[in-house]
Amino acid sequence: MNRTGYSKTAVKILEASLPLFAARGYNGVAMRDIAQTVGITAAALYNHFSGKETLYFKALEYAFADKVDTLSESLRAEDHPEERLRQLITFWIEIFGGDVILRSLLQRELSDADEQRLRLLLDRVFLPVYEGSTDTLVLLSRGGTDMVLLFFTILGVVLSHFQLAPIRRRLPGALPEHEDVERIATHLTTLLYHGLSPVVAAH
Repeated sequence: MNRTGYSKTAVKILEASLPLFAARGYNGVAMRDIAQTVGITAAALYNHFSGKETLYFKALEYAFADKVDTLSESLRAEDHPEERLRQLITFWIEIFGGDVILRSLLQRELSDADEQRLRLLLDRVFLPVYEGSTDTLVLLSRGGTDMVLLFFTILGVVLSHFQLAPIRRRLPGALPEHEDVERIATHLTTLLYHGLSPVVAAH
């Protein structure tokens, strides 16, 4: 067993299933497809995961668990609310900008709107991040901002940057450095923490 608690074969299954689910959607993937990709029989696959739903749930947990733990540690290490905001923004940038599979998976689930799987995403991905960043959101809210709206505003502005990237790249004045994690994180942190006027003044 490795540090995740899964055997090597189980890890191969989890890592092989995510791209398939992202490319075809939950309903477009059969257990035999995953078994074939891994190079094992369907019977062997069922020895590790009792069904597609269980495998899908575990794959999402596997994909996000370490990332959420890392975020919680980085937020605790920072005292200034602006730097905490930057850490939270950088986390979402790395999720949506650096991991096309996870971004595609999220977009598919939002489009499919399956209640059970959306609940899974909430419970296994977004709720742990929300709860792990509660202290940061309290600092950022300054006593008056709705924390739920603040959390999803941060999430939304980061996600839209990548969802609309094909349009952004074609705008006059678009630059290669607009793809840079640090550049995006600095821009969004300044915008969200200080408001629009300092951003305009700085440019």
